[in-house]
Amino acid sequence: MKTAREAALAALYEIEFEGAYSNIALKNILAKSNLDGRDRALTSALVYGVLSKQRTLDYMISGLSKIKLKKLSKYILLILRMGLYQLKFMNKIPESAAVNESVRLARRFGHSASAGYVNGLLRNAARTDIKIPDDLAVKESFADENTARLVADYGDRAAAIMSAPNKEPKMTVRANALKIKPDELAARLGGELTPYLDDAVYVKQLDIADSVEFDKGYFTVQDLSPMVACRVLAPKKEERIIDLCAAPGGKTTYIAELMENKGEILAFDIHAHRAELIRRNAKRLGIDIIKADVADATVFNSELEGWADKVLADVPCSGLGIARRKPELKYKTDNEELFDIQLAILENGAKYLKIGGELVYSTCTLYRRENEEVIEKFLERNEGFELVGFQELLPQGFYEDRTGIMTVLPDVIDCDGFFIAKLRRC
Repeated sequence: MKTAREAALAALYEIEFEGAYSNIALKNILAKSNLDGRDRALTSALVYGVLSKQRTLDYMISGLSKIKLKKLSKYILLILRMGLYQLKFMNKIPESAAVNESVRLARRFGHSASAGYVNGLLRNAARTDIKIPDDLAVKESFADENTARLVADYGDRAAAIMSAPNKEPKMTVRANALKIKPDELAARLGGELTPYLDDAVYVKQLDIADSVEFDKGYFTVQDLSPMVACRVLAPKKEERIIDLCAAPGGKTTYIAELMENKGEILAFDIHAHRAELIRRNAKRLGIDIIKADVADATVFNSELEGWADKVLADVPCSGLGIARRKPELKYKTDNEELFDIQLAILENGAKYLKIGGELVYSTCTLYRRENEEVIEKFLERNEGFELVGFQELLPQGFYEDRTGIMTVLPDVIDCDGFFIAKLRRC
């Protein structure tokens, strides 16, 4: 890629029309480019910014264009979104650069008529004060269906929850207690300890995974919310623990660190290459108590019945809680089948517990259908289980909604949205 905008356009195309995840598409595009640090930062800002404001940008285009969105070519639509985002949401980009670079892209990926169309629309946009309606879906840039679900679940709180993904997330890393102290890691990385978890560090480096400290296994990149889920599980030395949906191993390895690398952890993923990721992460961190294997968590394994002291069921979900990092998730609506998958995994995991054993069910979404309703259905269908309070295990600033249930809302705490429930087998 010759320029930051070309790289951003390529990434946006893969995300919009080829179904790629934003973080993976952007990483791959940047890896193939020769862009310097400043241009890489601009590429990232354009990709995440355009995705975050996509619904709003499309509203603007519709108001300025005589051509309907669905009639525009794929590349011209993306180029218009990028140009409008620079004009309306990036104060440091000169108007001339936003317009002229968009026209240049239109010539390369369209034709002369497309370039003229882009030029005229963007110049019109630059001198027009475009009013955004109060419609939450347009204002906060969400799919209508997802907006309706959040309003139904949270009422007046929905607006604040929907605005949270527009904030740039902090990068948090977890100090590996087996190798380094958190304050030493913070000093090495130029970061600072978080006010929440004593082994979490805020850092600012963009390419931190390429650092010597990473290679030596001193840390893992991980948000606060999944760390809290592991704390709620409360793993202890010498216990037997199962992580049902473990790849790439962030939570699995944290559990091992909390166990001081003493005990036994079975970690499963449905794909062989992802199970290998768990093994590689464990090796890098100096952990040898994790046995990673390929397994479908929705299929019951009778050999494990009653085997585990603790089970973590961090199940597949719609992912809305991580929309700050993957803003394209705000527009995905095909997740109705997740409920049955989540319930099947939870019911299997519960059978793997010993009497008195405990299970943490977690998701990185905020929809009650995938969270509270799964727990309610499980308790309705399965006797001999109860919700267990865990407030004493939570760091400062985190609170149970009610006994055994917590939803971490990203507008309240500056971390990913998350749901955690804790069950005990009686």
